[in-house]
Amino acid sequence: SHQYSTGGVPRCGPWLPVGGMTAAEPETEDKADEKAVEAEVEPVEAESRAAATPKVVEAPEEDDNVSAVLKLMSGGHFEAARKELMKMLKEKPNDAVILHNLGVALTEEGRYQEAEEKFLQAWELQKKANKVNYATMFGLATVLTEQGESGKLLQAEALFHDFLEKAISQEEKGIAETYRGFIGLADNLERQKRWMEATHAWQQAVEMATPMFGASHERTIEHQLRLKRAERLSRWQRNMRMGIWALTLAVPLGFGWTWYRSAEQTAFGQAFGVIASSFGFGLNRSQPVTAEL
Repeated sequence: SHQYSTGGVPRCGPWLPVGGMTAAEPETEDKADEKAVEAEVEPVEAESRAAATPKVVEAPEEDDNVSAVLKLMSGGHFEAARKELMKMLKEKPNDAVILHNLGVALTEEGRYQEAEEKFLQAWELQKKANKVNYATMFGLATVLTEQGESGKLLQAEALFHDFLEKAISQEEKGIAETYRGFIGLADNLERQKRWMEATHAWQQAVEMATPMFGASHERTIEHQLRLKRAERLSRWQRNMRMGIWALTLAVPLGFGWTWYRSAEQTAFGQAFGVIASSFGFGLNRSQPVTAEL
């Protein structure tokens, strides 16, 4: 289950202006938006992924219709916002801003497959217009992860890596996005049961959350708990693999030793003796003693 943010902010987080983090203009949201991201410190459940959710994209100032919809979303009225966005989409089927925000509304309602379709449409339109908004990439990666299918998890992982590469390249301006990206990537890797890599992602998230929210903040503590869990499962997974490898090696070795020691040595037993000797193991095969009359 997911919690929505308090204070009327959708769990997708603060808004990102149109054109933010684009290919043609590589810059993130302004200082006010960065502060808003750092101020988003609502409580999260132990298994919540509230930090790793898509952002709303603000409309241009002259577009009052989209601005009105964003007010609905800021109040948590996602169903009403979705219905209004659907009406607007009929009039403007190729509007990337409407498609993106519709994807966000659908995400908040838990309708991830439909949200995937809208984010993908928005992303394709942005690429054609050479105005790529990386918030849309993040939204697409998020809903792919939420669906939990193997192929979609791998697609989402690749998108998170691209998102992080872009955010990290922004240096200080991309701190908030980098933090959000590591949360999304960590959750994705957990779902793939890749605990060692998830551990590294959570370590980055904890290192960033500590100065942003404080070491005693609930969000930082939640990340630390997720990190400890990933570390524990990573050790268990490593030990399990080592056990499987040892067992896999022990079975043929056991059969080889048995066949080598048998009275009627098989070809496999002879081969085992040659290989063992090449590794410096002196195997003294006892020969049966027979009496001649």
